[in-house]
Amino acid sequence: MMHFVKCIGTFPLSTMESSSTTNDAILTEDAITNQLTELAIDTEGQKKKTKKKSKKKPTTEVGEVAVTKAITPKKYFRPTDYYLCFDVEATCIAGVTFDFLNEIIEFPMILLDSNFQIVDIFHRYVRPVKQPILSEYCINLTGITQDIVDRSDPFDVVILDFERWMNHYSLFKAKKCLFITDGPYDIRDFIEKQYDHSHIIRPNYFSRPWIDLRKLFERFYKCDRRNLNGMLTQLDLVFEGREHSGIDDTKNIVRIVQRMHEDGCIFKPNCKLMTPPYKLRLQKNAEASKE
Repeated sequence: MMHFVKCIGTFPLSTMESSSTTNDAILTEDAITNQLTELAIDTEGQKKKTKKKSKKKPTTEVGEVAVTKAITPKKYFRPTDYYLCFDVEATCIAGVTFDFLNEIIEFPMILLDSNFQIVDIFHRYVRPVKQPILSEYCINLTGITQDIVDRSDPFDVVILDFERWMNHYSLFKAKKCLFITDGPYDIRDFIEKQYDHSHIIRPNYFSRPWIDLRKLFERFYKCDRRNLNGMLTQLDLVFEGREHSGIDDTKNIVRIVQRMHEDGCIFKPNCKLMTPPYKLRLQKNAEASKE
């Protein structure tokens, strides 16, 4: 048996099956359902909500997981909170390079923030203990005189002062920090030798990967590897201060770093701790003497 529903409403008469000449229209159940569908109304009389299409963020497939791409301008990528630029000076004699058991006599550090602006400076001279008398060659090279080191503290005292200074900024603790040096020598050779001389265990912060500025400069500007003066010349800059003064060398390192940052360079670790060449030679000589 066909079921009919009497409906008085505003549905278009073209879809109605009229069975009366009155103003009342009789609709079948199917006809009512079709009309509701066309008007986006459900059988409970509620207007259906249409979902707005949302724009999808660009994704890249990694395995079976879609990962949203992070769009970050390279120039503003900051992998760390602070940078410590430094260039130590050490005892030396003419004609001998890294095989000489150098002791640090100047320990300068310049702290930069993530925008490569100078925050603070730590600078100490250090009294050598193994060979306390400076050579004439060392004095002429560095400008550090005997009376300067004589009235300075030994390395074990200076390094404690340095650690207290770092703690003020929570470096290598709550705040990330990277060393920047002119080549690998300061950390790989001079720091290594000094901790041996002072009979102190090398701290973790001097064992982490750091930034070798010469290597970074070479790769960023696609040029030959250069020393401090060579990098300055490449950038049309002139050395400021006295060459081989630890604090002046460090200030010029900062100038190069700031210029590279302006040119869009990203500063990431590119050098890690390894056995210094002088120790490898000592080991090799020791093994040869046993044969």
